[in-house]
Amino acid sequence: MKKLFILMNHDLLESQIKEAKEILKVDEIVNLSDKSWASIDPCEEKITDYLITYKNRLYVEAKKDDYLLVQGDFGTTYNMVNFAFANGIVPIYATTKRIFNEKTVEGKIVITREFVHARFRKYENEQ
Repeated sequence: MKKLFILMNHDLLESQIKEAKEILKVDEIVNLSDKSWASIDPCEEKITDYLITYKNRLYVEAKKDDYLLVQGDFGTTYNMVNFAFANGIVPIYATTKRIFNEKTVEGKIVITREFVHARFRKYENEQ
């Protein structure tokens, strides 16, 4: 049984859930994200204390070749990606297509941006 662990600032889209099940062959999705993940203090010098809870859960619940979808604060993401590599977990991230629309409405230019899930991509480790 393969699991997908989530550390992101928002819920998965239906298209992402579908891809996880059909392409990654994931049987279970486990959301590790919480209020702390979404609100890491940008003024803190060190972030490792923020990550202990997530790492402990992964130690207990994750198996080799499970996935970790991790996105967010660059430093915490980098740290968790390295943790995943060191523990046989496959770190991935979501890529998006950006759709830009511009139109004139009542003499004003209105710009909209849409972000559409494209695919999951593995973080690559060149070591």
